[in-house]
Amino acid sequence: MASGWNRDHESRGITQGWKISQEDFVENYDPSVLPSVTYLLYEIKWNHRRRHWQRWICSAGGEHAETYFLEDIYRKLRSNPFVHCSITCYISWSPCGYCCQEIMDFLEKMPNVNLVIYVARLYWHKEETNRQGLWNLENIGVSIQVMDLPDYNYCWRTFVDDEDKYDDEDDYWPRHFAPWIMLYSLELQSILQNIPSCLEVSSDENYTPVFSLCVEDEEQKRALTSANPY
Repeated sequence: MASGWNRDHESRGITQGWKISQEDFVENYDPSVLPSVTYLLYEIKWNHRRRHWQRWICSAGGEHAETYFLEDIYRKLRSNPFVHCSITCYISWSPCGYCCQEIMDFLEKMPNVNLVIYVARLYWHKEETNRQGLWNLENIGVSIQVMDLPDYNYCWRTFVDDEDKYDDEDDYWPRHFAPWIMLYSLELQSILQNIPSCLEVSSDENYTPVFSLCVEDEEQKRALTSANPY
């Protein structure tokens, strides 16, 4: 990991590198838990023949991971703001309202960038600024989705350090994630369809997260049923 470390970023609460450790990936992308840090894996694919650019970023209590991600991308693209490329992000928490606005400002400067965002979980999903931010991103053409099992497997093969894997761990299919993937997918659809929140997150006496659906009316039920990926 030392090859990706930068002291300036350390002072801003940012860690970055080429490959993420197996432990960090498993702990922070598990949708059934609520970690206090944000990890962001990203990949740039160019329209012409060129090697894909892949990195990871972690933000813990400092600057948001999305902010450094945008700075990093801008440094790579500023010499040619009209270059065509596709950027895919896999984020452990969805962007907050502030970060959504930063992403929109960036895309306005870089009109030929296609952005796809996958999230493991939704950040303070009942806050109106966060819901509006995600809706705004989708409305300008950014694809936002909850990570599904094939996405976890792709990240495992693409971003996780090979030295941390055993020979029989070439694939990663955490099927026990399915209930939380479904719950977050339904809640994301409620945000993008501009209907009331349906996901409740609380904790038990051991501070373990407890997830449940709360559907208030028939219109919401029909919308969520049609959006159910399972």
